[in-house]
Amino acid sequence: MTNNSSNAQVCYQCGTCTAICPVRRVVPFSPRVAIYDSNIYDTDTDVWDCLTCGQCEAACPQGVRLLDFFLDQRIGGEPRDIVHKGVFTELADLMTRLGNSKTTLIEGDDASGIGYFPGCVDFHDMFFDLDVNFKEIATSSVTLLSKAGLNPKIMQLKCCGHDQLWQGNQETFDKLKEENTKIINESGIETLVVSCAECYRTFLMDYDLDCEVKHISQVLADSDLGITNGTATATIHDACRLGRHTGEYDAPRKAVAATGANIVEMQHNKENALCCGVSSMMNCNDRTKALRVLRMDEAKRTGADVLITSCPKCLAHLNCLKEEEDAEHGHDYPFEVMDLTVYLARKLNGGDGGDGDE
Repeated sequence: MTNNSSNAQVCYQCGTCTAICPVRRVVPFSPRVAIYDSNIYDTDTDVWDCLTCGQCEAACPQGVRLLDFFLDQRIGGEPRDIVHKGVFTELADLMTRLGNSKTTLIEGDDASGIGYFPGCVDFHDMFFDLDVNFKEIATSSVTLLSKAGLNPKIMQLKCCGHDQLWQGNQETFDKLKEENTKIINESGIETLVVSCAECYRTFLMDYDLDCEVKHISQVLADSDLGITNGTATATIHDACRLGRHTGEYDAPRKAVAATGANIVEMQHNKENALCCGVSSMMNCNDRTKALRVLRMDEAKRTGADVLITSCPKCLAHLNCLKEEEDAEHGHDYPFEVMDLTVYLARKLNGGDGGDGDE
């Protein structure tokens, strides 16, 4: 990234971004003031409260590339409030030093022109103390792709570097990008499929690959999986990276609707969807917990049986709140929070897809 690539100079300080910013609900933070106080105008500001969820950019009447602005301001800076004692950050850095490091151990069809990368879900299982089987996202994805006639080659990659980039660590991100790009471009695949919204955003927008990049929801939305027992009432949580960052809202809904599920939208959905409150392994605290409560309360009001998302971190942080509230208040959120692929694969196998069927 190069400094000031965001066209922030065209901001005329109307305040629309501040009015819509979710962080503004819990702390006195303003994207507008951040621009005014930034090094564009030879002053300094603290940009680490921003969740980079993109709501401000979606609403900006001037088309200011606020995400680029905040990213530019962070490069080379010192992030604060990195969660889980920085273990995920350290793992990514370690991967740049170990030649054979990788994030997954599952196997696939090495001759396939379709590559699948599950992201860092194995590490999520290791370090998130939650009643969630993150590896099931990977196994479910392979099952669904195979059902669609796309037996994938499992890509043995390092972390995509999403968190390192948004934490301002350009050096580590560049190393991960260089090594992953070489592996992908030399693999011979024509399409790289990922099941993580952050991986999708990163490979699509921050890498320069010789192959097409797709989120698995886009593949499954156009596939006949033969699932007809999806009787759940479902609501969709639009992950910031899949939604506002890349503009994909329809594919997850189409894939879920094809099972026969009834989709009920939350008050804030698609481009107006509220963020889960945690981004890039930063700012998981009491203030952003309030944002998760707002989101989960919206989901509860829909009466849905299951809340479906396409981002492992959204899955983690929404389930973290759910488990905490369940323990304290006795099932205060009486619905499942599930990854899209897990929901679909369980329905494919005739199991529990979040609507109480066995």
